[in-house]
Amino acid sequence: MDEYQSRWRALKVFEILFTRLLNRQIRRRWLLEHHYMSDTPVLQRFQPVVFLERTPRLERLAAFGDVRGSQSRQEQEEVLKCLEFRMRLLRARVEKGKELAAEIERRAKSKNVKYPTHFCHTCVVSGEKAYVHLTKCGHRICRDCMIYQTTPDGKYQCSICFRPTSIFGLRRDPARKRQVLLDR
Repeated sequence: MDEYQSRWRALKVFEILFTRLLNRQIRRRWLLEHHYMSDTPVLQRFQPVVFLERTPRLERLAAFGDVRGSQSRQEQEEVLKCLEFRMRLLRARVEKGKELAAEIERRAKSKNVKYPTHFCHTCVVSGEKAYVHLTKCGHRICRDCMIYQTTPDGKYQCSICFRPTSIFGLRRDPARKRQVLLDR
């Protein structure tokens, strides 16, 4: 087995490992959010939606081309660079998931925090001090971070999962809604 095949297989194994760790972190954060939001009234709850990453399969290398010569050395290096980049992104997301779960647990222990899961996942500002939006990828973002992470064409790129996404739902404040109804 040549060097390319062994590196490709090792990177695929690490990609599978980090994807499973990431899915475990996403599920853990989802369970923490459900646990800590169960005491809040239904109108004030966020309904977190979980989108797990698809776990890649360890396929045969021949699925990407014949190893014996149809791929040039340059194409092989590009495939390996793509796998390495994906592995680094997955690893960063796993680390950020651990930090977010630890922050939720730390905030839950604090007595002066009303909603331990309601904070910006980028700058960790509390949802009681700033408007925090829920993105379609399941992360929460404040307006300031959203402004800095928006591309020139108006799309928001999540700083945690490194993908373009949009706002799933806005923070619902029942007191503000009542005030708007009274002002009419």
